[in-house]
Amino acid sequence: MILHQYKDFTIEVIDEPTYINGSEDNNFNFSKTYLADIEGQTPTSKHGIKIYRENQIIESCIVIGTGAATGVNQNSTLVDNDRLLICCCDSVFSLSLPNLELNWRTQADLATCFQIFLHQSDYIVHGELQITKLDKDGNKKWEFEGADIFVSIDNEEVFTIESDGILLTDFAKTKYKIDFDGNLLWDTYQRT
Repeated sequence: MILHQYKDFTIEVIDEPTYINGSEDNNFNFSKTYLADIEGQTPTSKHGIKIYRENQIIESCIVIGTGAATGVNQNSTLVDNDRLLICCCDSVFSLSLPNLELNWRTQADLATCFQIFLHQSDYIVHGELQITKLDKDGNKKWEFEGADIFVSIDNEEVFTIESDGILLTDFAKTKYKIDFDGNLLWDTYQRT
């Protein structure tokens, strides 16, 4: 569970793995549901959002995605002025605050979106296969792919925003430095 403060509201974001869309047997029935393009696909991840004011729920929604599974973590959500951005599977959802209306949904990776960060007036998304920059309207400004996936099994840091660019490490331990326009500055890839 992740908590954000926004004005006099508390935003709670939680994984809801057992939630079944349309079922009366859910522990909590969200007032709004936002689905990624899941026709014919089984939902992989479900993230619930509740907006509280003075310890009372005033609004709620659930975002449901397909693709590689995601979990809620400190960097998988972001509050930017009057919007909440949340990574769910291969997509980023932008929701208005506090009413949780869907502003937009963008597929920002072919597999999984792990983290989202505000950079100047845009968003940088750390995905499994790609690093993507989105504008405030969810339009892709650029994408960057490496030779392998941007994950690590030994807890090595694979994504770091620095003052002059983004430092990346892929699964094969190749390191990359890209600028904030998605251009490769250098890498350690062994070309044959």
